[in-house]
Amino acid sequence: MTMSFTSWEFWMLFACAFMAATWLNGASSSFSRNGAVRLRSVLLLTFSIGFYLMAAAPCAMILATSVLLNHALGQLIHRQEGPLRAWTTALGVSFNVLGLAAFKYAFFIDDTFELGLLASGTFRLDAWMLPLGISFFTFQAISFLVDVHRRTLATPPDLLSFATYLTFFPQLVAGPIVRAAAFLPQLASPTWNNAPHALKPFLLLLIQGMLKKVLLGDVVGTWLVDPAFDDPSVTPKAWVLLALYGYSLQVYADFSGYTDMAQGMAGLLGIRLPRNFNFPYRATSPGDFWRRWHMSLSQWWRDYVYIPLGGNRRFSMVTWLFLSGMVAWTGISWGSFGGWLVLSGLALLAAAWGLMSATAQTRGATATNVLLVMLLGGLWHGAHVNFVTWGAINGIALVAWIVFAPPTRTRWQRGLGWLFTFHVVVLSRIWFRAGSLVFWNQGGDAFQPQEAWSTALTMWFNLTSPSLSVEEFTVDPTTWVALGLMVLGYFLHLMPISARTTWEAIVQKWPLWAYWMLWMACAVLAVWVQQDQSRPFIYWQF
Repeated sequence: MTMSFTSWEFWMLFACAFMAATWLNGASSSFSRNGAVRLRSVLLLTFSIGFYLMAAAPCAMILATSVLLNHALGQLIHRQEGPLRAWTTALGVSFNVLGLAAFKYAFFIDDTFELGLLASGTFRLDAWMLPLGISFFTFQAISFLVDVHRRTLATPPDLLSFATYLTFFPQLVAGPIVRAAAFLPQLASPTWNNAPHALKPFLLLLIQGMLKKVLLGDVVGTWLVDPAFDDPSVTPKAWVLLALYGYSLQVYADFSGYTDMAQGMAGLLGIRLPRNFNFPYRATSPGDFWRRWHMSLSQWWRDYVYIPLGGNRRFSMVTWLFLSGMVAWTGISWGSFGGWLVLSGLALLAAAWGLMSATAQTRGATATNVLLVMLLGGLWHGAHVNFVTWGAINGIALVAWIVFAPPTRTRWQRGLGWLFTFHVVVLSRIWFRAGSLVFWNQGGDAFQPQEAWSTALTMWFNLTSPSLSVEEFTVDPTTWVALGLMVLGYFLHLMPISARTTWEAIVQKWPLWAYWMLWMACAVLAVWVQQDQSRPFIYWQF
């Protein structure tokens, strides 16, 4: 990776893009409407291609192939009717899914089923090219094809507009996932409001995103989280738990910081991206958390997977196959005739209960479809059992809430719901952090994929085994600094809405030059911190 949102090379490139876009916005009256729109698309596409080439040139052909084939498929779907339209859409979705599987899951599949086709020994994920941002631009391409099929997108765009949509550099590699129906009308406008009062919110997003990433993400991650995960067997329980709290703040600050900067940069270029986070650690239930976290992805799973599976209404054929597969897998794992009898009896009892109660059927369908989506979501995050485990833990928490939560909740029940939800999220991230591709791909002394599962188990047993003895643990001064930043980060996240509104009203009164000066100071800080504490954006790996 030669370029990121915290490198001076990127900001030089963006400064050129912003100045060129500002000039074009002011000079648009010199061109025809169509000419100004095309020039704008050419400008954004040129800088998007330049960014991708500088960040991941070997993968550029994969992105180009996705652009060309999905545009052609979209045009073809639009012209067709009836079953042929549905089959072409299915072909297009299959092409995207298979492409994602080939580049992201080839070694995982080869190792899981012991095929021996891709590696002679224990695999390394960095031995297989993982195209930058492939999960995000693939999901955008799938949503485009399905929306054309559903006629949500009335008319497919020309190749230039579609290429700009799929490669738009602020959100290309880590989202938010943007729907074509929301992006393309903005691109078709030759001008946008770039008055000082209109620029302030986007500059504020740049500033807060940079501060989140550098201080609450990189510094907390390097000084508090990394030491605990380097050797969890000798880290005291209290510091392991603090490191997990720190990692939950780190991953939020890192990812939401990226999307803040993406929204800010896009807004300065005249494109509004959807909000991707809504203070997720305020959530009082698992479902509430996933409605607040990575909102564009959660909405994607809802619209293109969960609802087609039957949602909260019914069991689909895929849902029944999933349940049958789960029972079969559990029986095989159990490995005894008595185990199979117990499983069969439980399955029959569940089926009888579902047939007798419409409410049970609805809850059963909702719970099963949610669990399947969460398992797929875990696998989407990474080709490793750690990510599937992380998805399963969160899926089971969602299922438990669906089945057992009361229809109405008092204030103290909401408080208990917050405590339960927050700690499910924090503890499940043991497997997420131990399986992070960022650390696998850094090489050197970083743990490898085959060690990720044992690292997670070691940390879990450290937390849950009271008799576990540990060596003396030295706390550096930098750890206390990171701990203070963590407390500050959670305070800012959980502060009352009224206090946040008051602060934002004060900030809005600052002059525009103060925003620019503060943003430049943040950019300098990011470049300086990058020398020692900087880490790649966590979600760039996906």
